[in-house]
Amino acid sequence: MYRHNGDMAAQPPSYKTLASLSRMNLLYQLQSRGTMTVNDLAEAAGLHHNTAREHLDRLINEGFVTCAPEPRDSKGRPKMLYSAAGGVSTELGSIRGRKIEAAQERADQLRRMLPAGRAAVAGCSGPAAQRQLDALDDHLDQAGFDASIAANREQLNLRDCPYSEMVKDHPEVCGVHYRLIQGVLEQADGPLRAVGLNLINAPHLCVIDVVAMAGAHDDAAPAERAPGITPAISAASRAQPRNHATQ
Repeated sequence: MYRHNGDMAAQPPSYKTLASLSRMNLLYQLQSRGTMTVNDLAEAAGLHHNTAREHLDRLINEGFVTCAPEPRDSKGRPKMLYSAAGGVSTELGSIRGRKIEAAQERADQLRRMLPAGRAAVAGCSGPAAQRQLDALDDHLDQAGFDASIAANREQLNLRDCPYSEMVKDHPEVCGVHYRLIQGVLEQADGPLRAVGLNLINAPHLCVIDVVAMAGAHDDAAPAERAPGITPAISAASRAQPRNHATQ
């Protein structure tokens, strides 16, 4: 796995993309406000529209943002609409689809992280869950995180955040990363869901609650929410993760 060492040239591509505050701000705007034009995004993020477009191209190339022409019946050039990537990735040859396939091929990275090579989330097994875990491990690895599955097999531990300097002044960045993790699991299509973000001792340790949703996929075993699992974060509160660090 990649490890954050301060040398930008040595970092994986996703880390280089997400280490930009301007690009994280654009992602935050799209995650919070939904589909937007480049001019609206540029205004919201305080960027020139050409600069915003360059950053958006980088986010598109990494699979974090999608772009499509505005549906219209009249003639003329349609506006391009930008959205945070989400939902099941079914488009043949899509960036996220290719990433999921590549992640499965590199699944040995995940096997080193899991006990006895089994799916690490309690109450769930099968190829769909494994595909999701492969995709998630690949995303976290490419983003520069040091991740491991907790002993209770219901939580993902992220240690020594590579974005800690950015988070000091911009705590909303944590919410952006959390929603990216949710998106990766959704796009890989399976029973696993990220349902909570706990900033236990940020930036040294953050915890993502992961559960298998009963009936979410054919190979999902029924699962009840274990005691202490964080309830799903509502759309209104997702941007403000809970911080349990002692003052």
